[in-house]
Amino acid sequence: MRKITLVFLFGLLNISPLFSQNDDNILEIRDRYNKWQPIIDYKLKECEKLYNYAWGDNYQYSKWINRINDNDSLTLYEIISIIEEDDLGTFINNDVYSFSGDWSITIDYYYDLNDKLYFIFWRMNTFYAEEPVTVEKRLYFDKNGNKIRELQSEYKMNTKDKTNINFLDRDVDYKLELKEMDFYKYWKNH
Repeated sequence: MRKITLVFLFGLLNISPLFSQNDDNILEIRDRYNKWQPIIDYKLKECEKLYNYAWGDNYQYSKWINRINDNDSLTLYEIISIIEEDDLGTFINNDVYSFSGDWSITIDYYYDLNDKLYFIFWRMNTFYAEEPVTVEKRLYFDKNGNKIRELQSEYKMNTKDKTNINFLDRDVDYKLELKEMDFYKYWKNH
């Protein structure tokens, strides 16, 4: 019994630096997040935007453009807003809409100065639930791209009233490097 206890305590001592390292990473991410907020509030409406339109019988075709299109045969299903800051990195706001109108997702991606992902704030409004619900997810990444924390909360839609109902969840889509994002080639080449 004593040997098991010693092995267990030794194991805890070996992994405790990992916990403090993750806590330090989380604090650093929160600090950068807080620095971004006034910039986002100020620049989001007027920043560079890209629009993804789909068409076809099953919306099988899509195309990125840098302006709103009034063509009735095209359906807007994604908007990207981009803010670049020399001392913080790149902020990407991504609005995605379902073709049916049953859900919408807003994703804020935070990339560092090396275009590496470090934080995601993901929000979904969905009617695919017992009652309409807003789901929030926060994903934190370390410098190596490892997910170090994921938090999730559910609320009655567009409120802060917590709920615990069944809903059709969706995965958080992300790329660890900015250049891997679907819109990146169009953004850098237009």
